[in-house]
Amino acid sequence: MNRPTLVSLLAVVWALLLGDPALRHLAVGLGLGVLIVRLFPGGVGPGATLRRPDLRASLRRGVAWLRLLGFFLRELTVANVQVALLALQSRPRLNPLIVEVPLRLRSEGLLTLLAFTITLMPGTVAMGLSRDRRTLYAHAIGTADAEAARASIVRVEGYLLPLETPPSSLSPTGGPA
Repeated sequence: MNRPTLVSLLAVVWALLLGDPALRHLAVGLGLGVLIVRLFPGGVGPGATLRRPDLRASLRRGVAWLRLLGFFLRELTVANVQVALLALQSRPRLNPLIVEVPLRLRSEGLLTLLAFTITLMPGTVAMGLSRDRRTLYAHAIGTADAEAARASIVRVEGYLLPLETPPSSLSPTGGPA
């Protein structure tokens, strides 16, 4: 199906879902259709194929997301308590460190999520990635040593690894098959 046909179909479906095929609803539907086609360009055109979703893979990814969420909430709570206790001490031992963490993640989105996750946890801040995206630099306080800080970041990465698309499911162009 070509793009204009898909955009028109999306506009009509939008107007029918609203229950009123008025011109204003069709116009909004056209705008939404154009936005959807722009956001998901791989979904239309000659290279687009409909694949049957792999239920087991989807279930594994869903469980991995839930595990990540539970882990993050637990770690966020613990880190907040630790930083609050440091703030209440008259002379806290902050032990500021900058650590270099070798990474196993390769996906840009998951590298960004890793940086956001460790930055949201009190006591750590992602400073940046190396040019080859294989090393993360982070600032940490309140940890015993550099190995403990590194281990906490590697633990977060371990929860993100199951969410990465395995190389076997990539097409020759590098994108999802």
